[in-house]
Amino acid sequence: MSDDGTNHASRLASGSGSSERDAATPVLILDQPFDRGSLYPLRETLHAHVVHAGLPHGRSVDLVLTVHELATNVVFHGSGTGQARIWQLDGVLRCEVGDPGSSDHDTAAWPVKHGHGLWLARYLSDRFTIASGPDGTLATADFALPGPGSHRSATPRLRRLDSHAVLELDGALDEQAAPRITAAVGELVSGTPAAGLVIDLSAVTYWDSTGITALIVAQQRVAETTAGMLVLTGLAAEFAERLDALSPVPFTTRETPAKAVHLFPLP
Repeated sequence: MSDDGTNHASRLASGSGSSERDAATPVLILDQPFDRGSLYPLRETLHAHVVHAGLPHGRSVDLVLTVHELATNVVFHGSGTGQARIWQLDGVLRCEVGDPGSSDHDTAAWPVKHGHGLWLARYLSDRFTIASGPDGTLATADFALPGPGSHRSATPRLRRLDSHAVLELDGALDEQAAPRITAAVGELVSGTPAAGLVIDLSAVTYWDSTGITALIVAQQRVAETTAGMLVLTGLAAEFAERLDALSPVPFTTRETPAKAVHLFPLP
């Protein structure tokens, strides 16, 4: 069995990719066996190592959750014991979760359920693959490290126009930016019975799942107003796909704020 769910969060907005980073020799920063009794210590060890390697806290939580879910699949749906490794290479932390005791047939037992295991690995990581062969099963999840200056948390700037408002974000869509976004949206919807809002993500440089959750909450808050509408602009196609997978309700998107204007009729 093989599966490839490739996502590149580092290219969320134009020019925010990491393709210009120098290639480096892979460095093994964690190599740890696990079984049912060591899943919790594995989480603690993972977090310590990836934060030390430079992954921001919010994104580290995403990585730990992903690897833990993959390890849980090995324990409960595979052979019961496995190996977790993390490599640092070319601006990426590559997480490998191996089940040497599984076979091609065993891998089919790994469930793909919304919010669990393989599903989380596909949508929280920047690239995900899983393959089985004579030597067992290996799941690989990549997490991009932030480039220089890319992890300054975004400060929302709200501009009110005649027909709608535009919330501009410049920086990382992360756990520090999330409450600022929620507060700005709360201010908007409390002041108008028909909130029209564009959130412009074209200058976003990095993200974590907390930032994505803030966008989902913003959509829900705007939808609660009379004839309210939220439009996201400046997304790369793969990030839009990720949002559609993670959000219970699909987002409306446009390329730029100017192309979203016609969606908001003048009062």
